Amino acid sequence: MAKRNPREYQTQQVHYLRKTVNFNDAGIASGVYMGTLPAGAQIVDTVVNVVTAFNAVSTNVLTVGTNSTSYDNIVAAANVDESSATGQRVTTGLGLELAADADVYAKYTQSGTAADAGQAVIVIAYVPNNDR
Repeated sequence: MAKRNPREYQTQQVHYLRKTVNFNDAGIASGVYMGTLPAGAQIVDTVVNVVTAFNAVSTNVLTVGTNSTSYDNIVAAANVDESSATGQRVTTGLGLELAADADVYAKYTQSGTAADAGQAVIVIAYVPNNDR
């Protein structure tokens, strides 16, 4: 896979990644790419706005992270109520500081009768290490 370059402005300002995900996005069960956080960046806020409730019958789990396969070190399984169409602030990844550039993925898993609805907008605010 080609190297992905993270966003990093030269002025001191908060940066962000924003991604809309749907229950039926291609690859969502294994993780869809959101963006790349630069080395030394620190996460200062994460919000998941569930626009349309996810409605699989047994479980609906939306996670976000940089840790391969589970993708849950920024938004963990218990952080979001996927059945509630509300904006939800998440604290799991706050303060996470990255040693190297890291790709961020969002993942949705479900069980029981499959969902036929669900959409969320994920925003991760971060501050790059531009004091270097």
